[in-house]
Amino acid sequence: MTYALCSIIKFQLFILIITSFSHLSFSSQKVFVVLGGGIVGAVEAYNALRDADLKKDDLRIIICEQNSKVADTTSYSLFPSLTPDEILSVVPRGNELVSRLRTLFSEPSGIRVDDVPGISDSETSKFFISEVERYSADQEGHEQRTKALLELGKESMDLWQKFYDSADPELKKILIESNFNPCREISEEKLALRKGYRIDLIYSIPNAKQRALNMQRDYQALGYKRCALLSPDEVVRLDPYLANFCKQHSQLNSTGEREWSSDTAALFRPGGCIDTRIFLPKFYEYMRKKMGVFVNQRGEKKERFELKFGAKVTSLQFDKNSCGEMIITGISINGERFELDSDRACEFVFCPGESVGTLKQLGLSEPAYARFAGASLTLFVDLPKEKIDQYRDFNHCMEVHQEGVVLAWQARFIENRICIGVAGTKAFYGDKKPTKEEAFARNRNLLQLNMINDVLPDFISIAMNRDTFGKKLTEEDLFFLESRGIAHRWVGTRAVAYDGFPSVGHVYHENCKVINARCTTHLGSGGVSFCHGAAAASRSIFDDSVLPPDLIKRITRFGDSSRSACTTGLH
Repeated sequence: MTYALCSIIKFQLFILIITSFSHLSFSSQKVFVVLGGGIVGAVEAYNALRDADLKKDDLRIIICEQNSKVADTTSYSLFPSLTPDEILSVVPRGNELVSRLRTLFSEPSGIRVDDVPGISDSETSKFFISEVERYSADQEGHEQRTKALLELGKESMDLWQKFYDSADPELKKILIESNFNPCREISEEKLALRKGYRIDLIYSIPNAKQRALNMQRDYQALGYKRCALLSPDEVVRLDPYLANFCKQHSQLNSTGEREWSSDTAALFRPGGCIDTRIFLPKFYEYMRKKMGVFVNQRGEKKERFELKFGAKVTSLQFDKNSCGEMIITGISINGERFELDSDRACEFVFCPGESVGTLKQLGLSEPAYARFAGASLTLFVDLPKEKIDQYRDFNHCMEVHQEGVVLAWQARFIENRICIGVAGTKAFYGDKKPTKEEAFARNRNLLQLNMINDVLPDFISIAMNRDTFGKKLTEEDLFFLESRGIAHRWVGTRAVAYDGFPSVGHVYHENCKVINARCTTHLGSGGVSFCHGAAAASRSIFDDSVLPPDLIKRITRFGDSSRSACTTGLH
């Protein structure tokens, strides 16, 4: 049972938490307030609407996003790969994180940054590192959490599929336009792409075949039985656009068939994608139209769904109700305080994502956290007229792996251009914000450009107006493409807790549960892949869940927002 909150917030400050409905009593009105307008906040809002429709509740949803537009959110700037292990694939955990914190980001598997003062000296960084070191001593607990995350990832892949299957025609159309490709098990005998499986490329890695076999083992254990290693010839049959890569990284054997070089492998594995820069704006407009308007007591029409930009929640006010339970009773927005009317049922959910340390800043418990910077690179390559028909059906989603690097990858034909987007690789930034002019972003964007050229040299050759096959590109090449408007560079951050586990479920103020609020945050690199599963686990503290009860118990225990490296998080 949730309680309390509602208030009229001035329009120019952005939020109208509550007004009355002309056709309903005050007590029937419910308000769902989401802090954070990224993909997790979007999924939380959608689930709240689905619940209200089922229960015939009249609902208002307000999303508070501190950025000035959707394009400024981290979710918008990534090229998400939908996989059950996404949250594990980039930011290391446990003993591996302890080791990699000592290694420069430009070295294999390194994440340390040396050119930004104060990264390791802040109290936030020191506390995070000390908690990481304490956590790394509990190997059994670490393995339990890893197993739980993989199970949650599998459930989240199934929920992404259910999200599509249960969507109305308008939402289905948005997902298709957003390049939604599912991650699911397939039953077809003939291997095919974009039906639940894809090709991942692993190269410039010692023992690449063993790396691929380890991945295959993990996916098969989750129920993805069609996962298999592919030969170069099999890759080309499935995807002829990869012929150049296969030729460069293989050689002919005595029977005339191609064999991978010792540092290269290819895996047919479960995986999909979604283009969030298309999806998020269209989805929010869909929600606005879906929910419609109401008429308040003054006869004014108001939107039931509001996405408010520039809306930074700066503080919360707390009190206890007549039962002695902690509730939120007030909110400060952009520094101005508003008391909340406790006569109506309202619920807060905190999904700050990139806004590192939000829970702590608002007076709530938060596990040791840090910023991890990530870079993305987008290329828009205009095709010559004579090549348009050749590439009209081009559509890639995959991950491309090198030592210590996993790039989520989308590339496709859109309006006579090839659009290529890659994101991945992280560095520890403590409580600092990165910029794209710092060494990390420049180095990683150049690495990403070279990896694109390794796999799809035809398009880079068109962009550079010279043959780049087998060539190493330089910073000058990167900045040339950027100056021509072909390359777009971005760097941003994700909040990661000391154990790499998301924080879901209850929030706490002064060691007391807050009964009208919860959180779904600290998803790190897995924000898009895990958004449905993490939201379902978080919602389980107030409602029935679609997740298995045993998994919910483990996820909400391991992901308790008051946890530390020496507690279980149980309350």
